[in-house]
Amino acid sequence: MKRIGEILSYLEEHIDEEHIAKVKERSKKALTYQNPDKPVLRICFPCDTFVGYPYEEVFNDMEKMMVSELVEYSNAADLKDDRIPMIRPNYGVGVLPSLFGIKSRVVGNNLPWVDHAESIDKIKDILNKGVPDIKSGMGGLIFDTIDYYREQLSGFPKCSRLIPIYQPDLQGPFDVVHLIWGSNVYYALYDEPELVHELLKLVTETYIVFLRELKKVINDEYDSFHYHWGILLPGHIVIRNDTAVNLSGEMYEEFVKPYDEILLREFGTGTIHYCGKAEQWIFSMMECENLRALNFGQPPNMDFGMEFLNKIYGKMKEKNLGIVNYELDKSIIQDIAKSEYILGVTYQTTVKNKKEAVELCKKLQI
Repeated sequence: MKRIGEILSYLEEHIDEEHIAKVKERSKKALTYQNPDKPVLRICFPCDTFVGYPYEEVFNDMEKMMVSELVEYSNAADLKDDRIPMIRPNYGVGVLPSLFGIKSRVVGNNLPWVDHAESIDKIKDILNKGVPDIKSGMGGLIFDTIDYYREQLSGFPKCSRLIPIYQPDLQGPFDVVHLIWGSNVYYALYDEPELVHELLKLVTETYIVFLRELKKVINDEYDSFHYHWGILLPGHIVIRNDTAVNLSGEMYEEFVKPYDEILLREFGTGTIHYCGKAEQWIFSMMECENLRALNFGQPPNMDFGMEFLNKIYGKMKEKNLGIVNYELDKSIIQDIAKSEYILGVTYQTTVKNKKEAVELCKKLQI
């Protein structure tokens, strides 16, 4: 418990409530195409104030998980960029699959690997059982971790007030189906399409039940936005579609889009994330009912830059959709304030160390 006390004491002293309030309002303006006073920018660099734990230790220890979550913000508390403090139960992509009896395991110092169902019979067994107990699998662990976080925060008034607890990684309906079924789901789209739809319906229903209960104990809402990844996301839910990038536009519209729209409708509005460009269906995704923003995760070998932003910005602006946490090289960021791209977009850039981060802040007058 000593390390949690140390980092919470540090944050209690260094968190600037007035600055955080300005960041939130600046983010809201940017993502709704109003004029922010400057570009919204999160600067990422290795923390030298505190050090987290290897993930293989984090996964099995709530205290170490909380420390590692808090480390994520300790840079920003000092730098005062546009990162917002927040923490979550970080058990990886296998949370919803675990409710259906699908196990996750940590291999080395990596995020959990999900062991898929072994056969079609197992898929049918999952379907026959219907919506599972939300406290089964890792479900109970999620709620216990939230209770633990709240207990630790309670001794630090400012931290308790300013560090919300946000949603764990619940993926999206098609991603969860892929995690349950494994890569054979791609064959099943052709060979067993009705079975895939049945599982998608069950996963979507379970997702709704689980997140509704979760919303009762977390505090991730901020007006018509919600906290996630150290930033504000428009709406009340973030749906992940990393698996869907492998699908054609036709397959996306049949097996992904309808179920995403159910979730967006059930929770009012939301944001969709995926890693990659998915140019085969991105404009179709923009047409999702109740969608308010997109977030693109860039794998290390992909550089999106201004070319991709130029390609999508016009349509995103026309639909009044925000672009959240768009990664750009630090050399490009400096020109954003003078361009139309200050509207509708929040940004992230990565630098080598704190010195570079401070220098960039000075150039941008952060």
